Amino acid sequence: MIVKETSSLGKLIIKGVPKEKAKCMIVENHYSHKWCDGGFGKYNFGIFRAEEPDKCLGVAVYGYMKNPKAKIFTHSNPQAWMCELNRMWIDDALGKNAESVLIAASLKLLRKADPNIVAVQSFADGRLGCGTIYKASNFRYYGFHYTRFLRNKRTGEMTHEQILTTTTSATGYLRSNIAYLIGDLEVLRVKTYRYIYPFCKHFRFVSSEKPYPPYEKGIDPVEWKRDTTKIKQNIVALLDKVAA
Repeated sequence: MIVKETSSLGKLIIKGVPKEKAKCMIVENHYSHKWCDGGFGKYNFGIFRAEEPDKCLGVAVYGYMKNPKAKIFTHSNPQAWMCELNRMWIDDALGKNAESVLIAASLKLLRKADPNIVAVQSFADGRLGCGTIYKASNFRYYGFHYTRFLRNKRTGEMTHEQILTTTTSATGYLRSNIAYLIGDLEVLRVKTYRYIYPFCKHFRFVSSEKPYPPYEKGIDPVEWKRDTTKIKQNIVALLDKVAA
């Protein structure tokens, strides 16, 4: 537990919270409304007002990278691994700068929880901005890549491109690709900004650090050319599997 005295937010407590509590808060309140059971929530920290120590007003969720085995850094510790700040949400009732307080305190708690964590990675969604909060929290910037999202024209739901390209989740692949084939999905491109907070000087990322990006946010419609014949073949094969 960390107790933080602030001039504008009052006395705050940052402490660990159960995974199920963090999951419920993220699914209900985070703009994505999504949680990945495979990698999210190995460590979860909540923020509370000292006068209401049982009323959680936000959570920072730390878990595994999308590809935990990816060789994207070097370190002298053979057990070293890089954690990821998967999700964060804070109630507006807490006020300005609460995000910075939660990040700073949860990073300290994370280091104590697992000494083999040598860095924390997080990504800023270009739909919301370029990651100003990470700059304020002294994360280092390592560039951006483009991510495709698909918006359902009927429901407005946003889907990451990954669900349309992997058959790991058969039902997800079927639903999303049928929607794609019948023209229900609008393809959009977003910048995804990578930020890393190293815990020690021995950590080395595979690419060089870059100057912080200028402020920008937005989303652009794009074309996505795909092999529709292969998609149809996959759908038929998966239907037989699901309906068997």
